[in-house]
Amino acid sequence: MKIREGDEPIFLHLPSTYGRLERKRYEKKWVILFFYHRDFAAGCDMDIGVFIENINKLKEAGVELIGISPDSLEEHFKFSVQKGIKFELVSDQKGEMAQLYGALKTKNPMNFKRKAFLISPEFQVLKEYNGKKTVLYPLEILYDVDFLQEILKNKEETLDVKIYRV
Repeated sequence: MKIREGDEPIFLHLPSTYGRLERKRYEKKWVILFFYHRDFAAGCDMDIGVFIENINKLKEAGVELIGISPDSLEEHFKFSVQKGIKFELVSDQKGEMAQLYGALKTKNPMNFKRKAFLISPEFQVLKEYNGKKTVLYPLEILYDVDFLQEILKNKEETLDVKIYRV
């Protein structure tokens, strides 16, 4: 079973820089759950860097980030301190969560595919982002979140108008 768009996300209770990954920490919030190869890897440095550069915009939009790689918790702490990361990094050393989300590489399972998932406050996977161009993910995700929030806001306003007219 692989988690896809429309599914309810599964959060395994894995070790993280926040203690353990816990679903309740992210309930009623927009979440970007993203998988990356390794801490300190050149390409991942760039991917994480784009998230770091856009963290304030993401936070303003009400989006929380969760990064997942096969690195140890010790490596995650070193990486967080060196890069100034202000979001949760999860250690998936056995690749269990990566397998659930289709992020395991077939040739080298301890290197994850670059993937990201946009999760709604209602805890549903709204969009899956695949491929090697994760540098664009934060901007694309910001656009998607703004768009979805505007739709939901308009939907609520329309519902309010109908209620007042009745």
